[in-house]
Amino acid sequence: MIVSHEHGFVFMKTRKTAGTSVEIALSRVCGVDDVITPVTEEDEALRRAAGGRGPQHYEHPPHLERNAFNHMPVSMVRTMLGRKRFESYFSFAIERNPWDAVVSLYHWRYRDSEPGSFSEYVASEAIETFAAKNQRIYRLRGEVAVDRVLRYEALADELTAVWSELGLPGEPDLPHAKAGLRPRGASYRTYYDDTSRDLVAELFAAPIAELGYEY
Repeated sequence: MIVSHEHGFVFMKTRKTAGTSVEIALSRVCGVDDVITPVTEEDEALRRAAGGRGPQHYEHPPHLERNAFNHMPVSMVRTMLGRKRFESYFSFAIERNPWDAVVSLYHWRYRDSEPGSFSEYVASEAIETFAAKNQRIYRLRGEVAVDRVLRYEALADELTAVWSELGLPGEPDLPHAKAGLRPRGASYRTYYDDTSRDLVAELFAAPIAELGYEY
């Protein structure tokens, strides 16, 4: 999560949507007073190599009883900033075709072990939790609470447009963080049966309808 007081934006970091890559790109234009939450040691090394600012001002932020963190829900960010300031900044998040995102999450879950059954994983509490937590990052009471939701599938173009609208220096130039965990080439559709496909459709009904995602 990044709050840039210097440029007047808030980046809400959803899961499995290239959020770390975007965060690294944004950290290159952040100022000394901006809020930047920590990422993994490996990704912090990537951020340093890219010339971005590291974690800062995330400890003991105003109005919160805990540190600011990576995937903060919008309710907490708004509390931290105050509703008036939050609404005066340009806020944005990224969403991804849910059927594709769940496959990505599956490979992340089994990155260090032999993969289990995909259909059982989709039916597990982990996916229900993922759906609920990811949507709380940019929704309040089920409604979108940020100014724009970028599509992962067109991220380079849509982030470039945001970059231009905010008047940020340079270009996004996204690094590739957390890449290489998923086999190349196979369509996400090859992972699903009818039951798992329909379960994802149910859990992610709101972003599917709003962004026009199709299986």
